[in-house]
Amino acid sequence: MYSKRFVAALTAALCVFGAVSCGKKDSTVDEKKETETTAATDAAETTEADTAEAKEDSDDKKEDSGSDEEYKLADYITVDKSSPAMWKVTDPETGNVLYMLGTMHIVTEDTFPLPDYIMDVYKNCDGIAVELDINCMMSDMQQMQEFASKLMYTDGSTVKDHISAETYEKLKKYMSENYMYNEMMDVYTAGYWVSQLETLAITNIDDIDTNGVDYKFIEMANDDKKEVISLETIDIQAKALSGASDDLADYLISEMIDDAGDMPTYTKEFAEEYDKWASGDVDELDMDDDAEEMPDDLKDDYAEYEDIVLYNRNEGMAAKAEEFLKNGKNYFFMVGAAHFAGEKGVDDLLAAKGYKVERVSA
Repeated sequence: MYSKRFVAALTAALCVFGAVSCGKKDSTVDEKKETETTAATDAAETTEADTAEAKEDSDDKKEDSGSDEEYKLADYITVDKSSPAMWKVTDPETGNVLYMLGTMHIVTEDTFPLPDYIMDVYKNCDGIAVELDINCMMSDMQQMQEFASKLMYTDGSTVKDHISAETYEKLKKYMSENYMYNEMMDVYTAGYWVSQLETLAITNIDDIDTNGVDYKFIEMANDDKKEVISLETIDIQAKALSGASDDLADYLISEMIDDAGDMPTYTKEFAEEYDKWASGDVDELDMDDDAEEMPDDLKDDYAEYEDIVLYNRNEGMAAKAEEFLKNGKNYFFMVGAAHFAGEKGVDDLLAAKGYKVERVSA
């Protein structure tokens, strides 16, 4: 069975993971294009409506069963005061400095406020650089349609054609039990269902906040009239969200549903991963650690998935950071903590390029 590090890495790598994959929990040429756009709009709107209702129904069920306490993340978190990992990067040629923060895209209700060493950098910056300006996308129906269409099959197939019948029925049953299934959603890719399922399971935890660190800083920046820069495009995020091969997605979907069936254990294990982020232990979020736990016939698929979700994107992020350093841009650079994990993180790539990289702490 895959490690819970996979869960934390995914939620610490994809900025639209919580905000879009579950409708934010609150969430032939011309003719073919029109059909796909309509389907994308309908599917996105249906998902958002269903998930908003799902939380309320799920809460009612847990209250009736008396199992409310078992679903509280705070009962298992051991870090009293969060101190997420942050780095100061200096260009030895120009003396220009860039601060980089590892974020978590799904947090707890008690995550904020963040410590002063982080907030002081924010106060002194001219703008923030995030993976994707989620607020902007969520308020723009055209962008939402475009994003949704990139997560859907355009060849007439559905998820039923890409995973086994057994896994599909398992998926349908789980989603239906959580008030989240309708046939229109079958057009989403098998890879996308991996993130969809994980978000649904996580948001069944009572005291979780899907408006993560990036989202909060974007809101603050908007209020403070600071610039918000997107480091990535919708294409890059969509490719990462649906990056798992059909065989890998089939395996992960089945495993995730099994794990989510035991919510007390699931909550405890997610709390352990949250603790790693909150204590700044980002290397423990390295997806490489899960590779050995994959079945042998899926190891290559998983390696390709890692490249899509993390390592290829790390290269692009490091290039953006280098651009800011060269141009003297006073941006607060913040991306999912998993992008700093292991030996191929953004910080390591910049250090290899000759920049001085220092860990900042309280």
